[in-house]
Amino acid sequence: MDDILDVLIESYDSNGYGVTHVNKKVIFIPGALKDEVVKVKLISEHKKYSFGEIIKIIKKSDKRVEPLCPYAKYCGGCDFFHMPYDVEAQIKEDSVKMTIRDLKDFKFEPIIKASNYLGYRNKVMIPFCKDEEDDILYGFYEKNSHKIVSIDKCLISDDLTNEITHFIERYLSIFHISIYNEDKHEGLFKELMIRHTKTGEYMVVLVLTRDYDFTDLKDKLVEYYPAIKSIYLNINEVKTNVVLSNNFKLIYGKETILEDILGLKFEVHPSSFLQINHDQCEKLYSKALELANLNSNMNVIDAYCGIGTITLNIAKKVKSVLGIEIVEDAINNANKNKELNNISNASFICGKCEDVIKDVSNKIKYDVIFFDPPRKGCDQSFLDTVIKMQIEKIVYISCNPATMARDIKILINNGYKLDTVVPVDQFPRTNNIETVCLLSKLHEAKHHDQC
Repeated sequence: MDDILDVLIESYDSNGYGVTHVNKKVIFIPGALKDEVVKVKLISEHKKYSFGEIIKIIKKSDKRVEPLCPYAKYCGGCDFFHMPYDVEAQIKEDSVKMTIRDLKDFKFEPIIKASNYLGYRNKVMIPFCKDEEDDILYGFYEKNSHKIVSIDKCLISDDLTNEITHFIERYLSIFHISIYNEDKHEGLFKELMIRHTKTGEYMVVLVLTRDYDFTDLKDKLVEYYPAIKSIYLNINEVKTNVVLSNNFKLIYGKETILEDILGLKFEVHPSSFLQINHDQCEKLYSKALELANLNSNMNVIDAYCGIGTITLNIAKKVKSVLGIEIVEDAINNANKNKELNNISNASFICGKCEDVIKDVSNKIKYDVIFFDPPRKGCDQSFLDTVIKMQIEKIVYISCNPATMARDIKILINNGYKLDTVVPVDQFPRTNNIETVCLLSKLHEAKHHDQC
């Protein structure tokens, strides 16, 4: 596969890759900008498409910028450092439009951009390894690889997270702590997780293959970084791609750190799901609440509710809200957050959304349902029950436009109308995009016209 071609970049795909066509076959080229002429080497060929790698930029786009991140070309964490943020935002907006292009007669609002596209991540998972010279490295995985790209500083993480990471690396090096070797399945230290909140509290989780006395490291971290309020060990003995086990051991401070979202307080456990961009999370939730147009007479369901971050914000505006979540620890966390905020009109049930919703569907008339499912989208039986309940409004929050579009089509074909779609950039510099949609129940027989 040594084909080398000079091509003109015609457009972008949903990942932000440059797109061109040769002999009616599409070629995707990471790092290429629209209107550039590039010399590419084909590195992967399939029946209907190929992937190319830039060898040389023959005609450079006036939109191309020198990446702020020195690792951008290799690190798999970010995708858009070679272009201005406005271009990135437009690509993301266009990708959502393209995904729902078959749908009609709805309002599409412009993407809600991030006010800051650097230093926004409130959670990072950082793998460690050793190089050929036996030096300790940390970083993120190379694109399409399980090889770690060694870094000194991640620009979408905050400064203190980078400082703490570097401190831990130096400690491990100085005291010759063994680093996990994935191939041999031996060594102690696997990975580092750092979380922090808008309130300024930090949590450190050391992922290990066995229990270990890190009292000295703990004491030094707390001395140098008073913002650290919680330190855990996570013992994961298994050879697996799943980083965190369920075996957490608190070795310092509080079990949780405190987050503030739209004026409510939330306790965050090491395993809690939380949007990784606090400021954009507040914009996303505010838009979802605005679309729902809630009032004090409404009963609401929040499916896939996690630790109750949006559930409890819904509660401020309605008669009652029910949160449903399959993860037991998340439900326990949600109930604690309910008490923390002195909220009495919210309740939580642990179970599969598709099962729980069937149990509650005949007990109360619900006016609005929110759902924020995993990337795979909603279970068919869940959607079937929602349709049978004839809930007036659906607010759908999604991290995957493709599965969102699939689910929306099912709802449209069963008596709902798509009213509004709003992309929200939760993940600047990466190719991920969040979307919030409003659907409403039709009370006439014209609901098949949108597909």
